[in-house]
Amino acid sequence: MRVSAVLAPRYWGVHLLMVAAVVATGLLGRWQYDVWRDHRADSTTAVTREAPVPLGDVIGPDDAFPAGGVGRPVVVEGRWDPAHTVLVSGKQRDGRTGYWVVTPVVTATGSGVPVVRGWAEAPDRAPTAPRGRASLVGLLQPSEDTGVPDAEPGDDVLPELSTTDLLPRAPYDLYGGYVVATQREVPGGTAVTGMSGLAAVTPAHLPGADASTALRNLLYAFQWWVFGAFAIFMWWRWLQEEVLGRRPSPAAG
Repeated sequence: MRVSAVLAPRYWGVHLLMVAAVVATGLLGRWQYDVWRDHRADSTTAVTREAPVPLGDVIGPDDAFPAGGVGRPVVVEGRWDPAHTVLVSGKQRDGRTGYWVVTPVVTATGSGVPVVRGWAEAPDRAPTAPRGRASLVGLLQPSEDTGVPDAEPGDDVLPELSTTDLLPRAPYDLYGGYVVATQREVPGGTAVTGMSGLAAVTPAHLPGADASTALRNLLYAFQWWVFGAFAIFMWWRWLQEEVLGRRPSPAAG
């Protein structure tokens, strides 16, 4: 390509028009892509904004974890069992590794549900477990049964929050999941002791967005990017034919 011919001042307007078209279509495509991503993220967390329902309305002590229960806000009522508080290691928060502080709540059914009270950077920074009546709101999560071995089964630190690992430690049956505490006040405004001093925990599991969620925005994004690629193609063809005189040869008759 003859650079001097391509960069002749009389062609600058065409070059600038091509650059403007590519930048505009790129930005418009990125905007539609961000809209698609934001809609899907909002759809994923929508369940967490539903009105909380009693724990027993979603899962019973002997029930398998329901597919529609992931991330559901539930009301947990019963009594705290501070004697069986455990820590779950290897939990990330803001780039730091720490521990989930977990205390069971024994419900009126006589079964216990592990409640993640919050996150602590070190075991000695976890506040004393609450006692007495429990009444809180949290997000329901499935048991973390990935099979990670517990290197020290005799201590109160677990590698994951697994119902299977907790059962031998508890003197009662356990629900097939756990609850991440989100509302740190009981109805009526009384603070829940044992929650302060702990950082909030983001639930590890939320329902995925449906494949069709904001699909139109994703298609619009690709459409804009195709327009940008077409603008580059037309500019390149114009250079070849009009500037450099490289017109295709007529087909042989």
